[in-house]
Amino acid sequence: MSKVISIFFSPSGTTKKVISKIAGNFKQEKESCDLLHFNDNKSFDEKDIAIVGMPVFAGRIPKTARERLSKLTGNNTKAIAVVNYGNAHVTDALLELVELLKENNFDVIAAASTISHHSIFDGVAVGRPDQDDVEKINGFAQKCIEKIESGEPLQSEIPGNKPYVDYKQLPFTISCNESVCAFCYDCVSICPEKAIPDDDPVDTDLDLCSRCTACIHICEENARSFTGEAFETKKPAFEEANSERKEPEFYL
Repeated sequence: MSKVISIFFSPSGTTKKVISKIAGNFKQEKESCDLLHFNDNKSFDEKDIAIVGMPVFAGRIPKTARERLSKLTGNNTKAIAVVNYGNAHVTDALLELVELLKENNFDVIAAASTISHHSIFDGVAVGRPDQDDVEKINGFAQKCIEKIESGEPLQSEIPGNKPYVDYKQLPFTISCNESVCAFCYDCVSICPEKAIPDDDPVDTDLDLCSRCTACIHICEENARSFTGEAFETKKPAFEEANSERKEPEFYL
């Protein structure tokens, strides 16, 4: 019996939300593979359906997410590729995801780029995905179901360029307010880069940190945040430049 497997890397939780909306349209048994925590080899059956979601980091799939996704292999497994971004730029991320899935023997039948509240600059895409987004995402999911049932292949051309744009390391500082920190160590356990020392959750190795925001969004005390001149200077300019609403795009 076929299963629907939601595969996602979602440090701020927004990509997971989009993938869950798509998966909710399917009637098959559901399974999840959270790449923020899962880092092992795994293969999928020909009858399975994989819904794969990645955030966009400066026009690319996050490097760690790519490495972990590369360990997952299909057996001509039907796949839906989704990149989720904060109303700025998709650049090469969707093409990169589709190509990686094909290399790993997934049969990509559809793809999409969706918009969510920006994980770093919180004044961008506030409230997204909203009801209009959800209706479009559900409509896309229904079309994917129809394509899988009919056996129709992906026909749309996926935007992007090769070679992909170079990875960028953001210069922003992540700080922890020690007076607020509860020393629960949740940030230590969730960090995919092991950038927060096991014995000191207040510290962050900025050379290892990918600025994925997982530690910020898991902190119930709101002790962790972006700080510093580089961030404070960039924030108003970025929010102004990306204030115009962008819409989800679907490829079938």
